[in-house]
Amino acid sequence: MLSIWTVGTIVGFYLLALFALAFWGDRHLRDNRQHPVLYSLGLGVHCTSWAFFGTTSQAAQYGWAVIPTYLGITLTMAFAFPVILHISRLCQQHNISSLADLISLKYQHSHLIAALITLLCFFGVVPYIALQLDAITKSINLLTGEPQTTTPWLSIYVAGLLAIFAITFGTRTLNLTDKHPGLLLTIAFESIIKLVALWAVGIFVCFFLFDGALDLISNAASNDSARDVIYADSAPWVYLSHVALGVCSMFVLPRQFHMNFVEQNGEGELRTARWLFPLYLFGMTLFIIPIALAGKMLLPVGTSSDAYVLALPLHTENIALSSFAFIGGLSATTSMVIVATLAMGIMISNNVVTPLWLKARLKTSPNQSMQPSKILSIRRITVVVVLSIALWYHLNISQAAPLVKSGVIAIALLAQCMPVLMFGIYWRRSSKAAAVSALLVGSTCWAIFLLYPSLLSSYYFNPAPTDQALGLGFAFSLLANCITFVVVAFISSRHGTNETDTTLQSNSPPNLLVKVRDLMALTERVLESATHSQLVKQLTIDVERASSSGYASQALIDRVNKLLAAQVGAPSARILLGAIADTGRAALPELVDWVEEATQSFQFNHEVLQSSVQNIEQGISVVDDKLQLLAWNDRYVELFAYPKGFLKAGMPITDILSYNAKRGLFNPSSIDKRVSYMREGTRHKHIRKQPDGKVIELNGAPLPGGGYVTTYSDITEYMAIQKELESAKEDLEERVTQRTAELEEAKLQADKANESKTKFLAAAGHDLMQPFNAATLFASMLSKKTQGSELATLSEGVVNSLDNAQSLLSMLLDMTKLDAGVLIPQKTEFAIDEMLSSLVQEFSVIAKQKGVTLRYVQTNVMVYSDKNLLRRVLQNLLSNAVRYTPKGSILVGVRRIQTENTEKTIKLCVYDTGLGIAAHQQHEIFSEFHQLDNNKGEGIGLGLTIVEKICRLLGHQVGLTSLPGKGSCFSVTATRIMHTSGNSKQVLKTESYNKELFLENKRFLLVENDEQVANAMCALLCDWGANTTLITSGTEAHNVSHQHFDVLIADYHLNYGENGFDVAAILSEENVSFALKILVTANRSNEIREKAAASQFSYLPKPLKPAALKRLLKQSLPHHH
Repeated sequence: MLSIWTVGTIVGFYLLALFALAFWGDRHLRDNRQHPVLYSLGLGVHCTSWAFFGTTSQAAQYGWAVIPTYLGITLTMAFAFPVILHISRLCQQHNISSLADLISLKYQHSHLIAALITLLCFFGVVPYIALQLDAITKSINLLTGEPQTTTPWLSIYVAGLLAIFAITFGTRTLNLTDKHPGLLLTIAFESIIKLVALWAVGIFVCFFLFDGALDLISNAASNDSARDVIYADSAPWVYLSHVALGVCSMFVLPRQFHMNFVEQNGEGELRTARWLFPLYLFGMTLFIIPIALAGKMLLPVGTSSDAYVLALPLHTENIALSSFAFIGGLSATTSMVIVATLAMGIMISNNVVTPLWLKARLKTSPNQSMQPSKILSIRRITVVVVLSIALWYHLNISQAAPLVKSGVIAIALLAQCMPVLMFGIYWRRSSKAAAVSALLVGSTCWAIFLLYPSLLSSYYFNPAPTDQALGLGFAFSLLANCITFVVVAFISSRHGTNETDTTLQSNSPPNLLVKVRDLMALTERVLESATHSQLVKQLTIDVERASSSGYASQALIDRVNKLLAAQVGAPSARILLGAIADTGRAALPELVDWVEEATQSFQFNHEVLQSSVQNIEQGISVVDDKLQLLAWNDRYVELFAYPKGFLKAGMPITDILSYNAKRGLFNPSSIDKRVSYMREGTRHKHIRKQPDGKVIELNGAPLPGGGYVTTYSDITEYMAIQKELESAKEDLEERVTQRTAELEEAKLQADKANESKTKFLAAAGHDLMQPFNAATLFASMLSKKTQGSELATLSEGVVNSLDNAQSLLSMLLDMTKLDAGVLIPQKTEFAIDEMLSSLVQEFSVIAKQKGVTLRYVQTNVMVYSDKNLLRRVLQNLLSNAVRYTPKGSILVGVRRIQTENTEKTIKLCVYDTGLGIAAHQQHEIFSEFHQLDNNKGEGIGLGLTIVEKICRLLGHQVGLTSLPGKGSCFSVTATRIMHTSGNSKQVLKTESYNKELFLENKRFLLVENDEQVANAMCALLCDWGANTTLITSGTEAHNVSHQHFDVLIADYHLNYGENGFDVAAILSEENVSFALKILVTANRSNEIREKAAASQFSYLPKPLKPAALKRLLKQSLPHHH
């Protein structure tokens, strides 16, 4: 058990959290913006203490797994959604702020009906609010063990905080159309709290008190009390009556109406709520039966079924879950009280208190200013009064009936508004007399069948009415209501005109004669200053001139009426307009003079306007809001050559567009697009060329009061001039192109020699590489076989010579590709240490032979560049450093650079203690075939040229600092990638083989047209233990058909234009299969690499390195130990 002060503190902190959340919502959620999920959860205000505590009583008594009122709402969302949409649109169109406003709107704005609906809702909602306070009190008593008499102060404390909340976040502004995002966020939050709390108790019951739902049901089947729940009489008629109550609650519960329609920002919210709200209600019913069964089994016999949700955790002394369940019940209660109090306060203020106050003020002091703050104060005081009456009812007349029965009686009274609402919307015979009679008869029957038996049971010890009696009483009262409405409607329609026919067509107030001066004075006194200023700016008349004696148009009166209704409610707006309207007793001569003056002024203005429209250069057509032709000028007829008498006022614009489409003026498919522009009121501009050669420019724009105006301009001459200008421009561009071509011819002649060299080297690259490829393979085998013999030195010399020759040829080919512009960088992120480590390892042997120390400072920096091209750059720089450093040391490392922009950069540096380069020669060394005087005889002078061109291609910068006799530092600036993880080097582990014949029993198919290369390759593979079959072209593929080879090695360039990919395709057709395919080529372009990858070929460049081939085969083929 908790102390009363602890519970009070919990309540206080929870309500303060609601205040904080609402303040945050008002500040951060935008008004009039759709929040579909919040709106759907906000509808959860339907789930009150009845839903949280009382539904367990229904489950315990009848064994209902699905709460009938929830089923009624779900059916409404599923099958009556068009009705909800229709009511929503009515509310948005007419600034409806309450149920009474909507119903009175459908009966000629009847003040009497609005007042009756308000009183009926008041008598239904006040006991319902008191019922919520009862639930809080009972929960506190159960949680603290205190008697009820000790906790009235807590009820007063809660009611006071809820009143402050409703006033703060529900009546911030006078404008009733303003939304309350803070209130919506709070109600949505409370919906989540009560759902989670109910689930927490349900999960606790199923999985902590029992071993799951099946265990719970099996225990219940063997328990007498719980078995009664499982096999209880389901009372179908009671269930149906409660389903009907659920349907009615979606439309006539004031709190539900407020959340459904007043706080709604658009139909998108409703469409989301159509599935999300029923899903929420399903969640609220999920654990009702398990809680009811557990309560019957575990709790003492005298425990009220309303208290099961709170009593079960208390029974097991789980204080934390008990407190959370209490907060869940508190959230169910407070959300209902806040919204119901606010809705009732607005309804009573707008339809009863404010109209009476205004009538009294207008009689006593008609000219005194009516500040908006006073009307807002009335609304706030009404909210306090409603909650105070509910609190008094709770403290003094609180009934001991179960929550379910009290809720049924309250909703049954409110349901008497349902027939009046639906008949008013959908039945044209509806009348004010029928509505009043139906409300009185329905309320009387409710009092006889439901209220009176309930009072007898509470105060005279009569037996409490059964649920079946209450359900029948509700059905009888609703039936009597409907019959009365239909009978009186038929009678009144025979004796007089139908009252709602005009209402359905126009919901405007009766035509009044109001002077502009009086109307502006009224808006200045009643409306907020910003709203009044905006109205004056929107007026198309001169207010000062009209103020003296001018009368307001009906459109202006309608506009003011709508603004006033949004501030003070529709009844008060009509009272205010009626008070300033002329009564008809004004002097007749004054009225006649005014009419005559207005007629003359109108005639003069009309003639001026007509003359202006007829004589302008553009054609004009105007349509009304129904897209029917309203006006046009002669120029419009002339531009489109309409037959005489074809155009008529009221003619649908679609007929005109169809007529023009048939004449070939435009494509018929564009008619719908044009009509959609007009219907949606969207501006549009279009240029159209007609069959007669005319070019017409269309400009469309919506009109302020509805409708659409389109102007048509003949721009044929303008387009002709534009065409001539374009032709002159093209002629000028052609001349410029000709002159440019002549200038470029000289440049082409100058570059011809260099281009010939480039083409020759590019074409000869493959043929040059073929003998190198064969020589390299033979030399590699020779070196291996002569190890340890006298010929070892000679074979090593041959290998080194071939490597040097290959290096020179690779440089020439690289220069060719760079000059031809065929190299495309493939930039990726990689660790620079992987590249530098391998390069330093390669050059360490050469440096050591020369007696030069080569040092490398390791780094973990990541860079963004082309790995292969950047390696070529650093390889050339290291090669030069080793070659031109006779003694001393070489240092390779990375330096970080801090730049002004946010991009991080690094320098890849190669320091040497070589001969150094003079300042005047530092630019020359990057030229092709240029060498310094002291370096003649070493290399051909292309290394640094390749470095400079590749760096330019990569967007890197090459740097050089050097002092003659001391040494040089070459650097390359690259982009650094900031990585916090994942920079660890991936080490490729290869298995070591115990013997050199690692390809034993492996079958190779070699496709090679060069005899020397084929012999060298076959010898190499034979040394490694492989069986090799050779074919030279695709014509020999049939010799190996239907065979499987472990590896295919194919040259790219074959005889007669055939390539390795072509042969592979032919082999596939011959059902030859491979585990691994390798393409060998001297073509190092990215296109060939990408094509090889796409065809599932591994790529190896020529001249083929035996070590590279061995590494690939070991990685790709299955290992045999």
